[in-house]
Amino acid sequence: MKKLIIPLSIICLCFGKTPRYGDEQIAVLINEYFKTTPSAPMLLGHRFYKEKGERVFQIEIEGKDANIRNELLFGFSAMSQFANVSKTKFRQFVLIIHFENHVVPVVAKSDIACLKSFFIDQTIDELNWRKKCLNIKEM
Repeated sequence: MKKLIIPLSIICLCFGKTPRYGDEQIAVLINEYFKTTPSAPMLLGHRFYKEKGERVFQIEIEGKDANIRNELLFGFSAMSQFANVSKTKFRQFVLIIHFENHVVPVVAKSDIACLKSFFIDQTIDELNWRKKCLNIKEM
């Protein structure tokens, strides 16, 4: 059996494509990812919708005041990874962070090119991503 696994893996790498998942499958994967990752904030929900003709990927998490940077990075990293294997071509990403002590949540937005450059391709660093690509405001 072990002798069969290596050649099959090589064939998949040479001829196979990255698997693509539909919105329902991505939703299941998101829920499992947040449940099983120890450093993950609590996932409150997710949405896929259209705004101004563009597909938007949105997640909402429960944040802790001390960890806002980590939660921003974790949330956008998760969205970029799932968008990378999604059949749907998302153009905009929205992360909503709700805090226990704040009435108003924080809304952060970034587009696909910026997320991909930072989280997938690693062609820009965090500082440039924050300056050029990240838009943060309170609702």
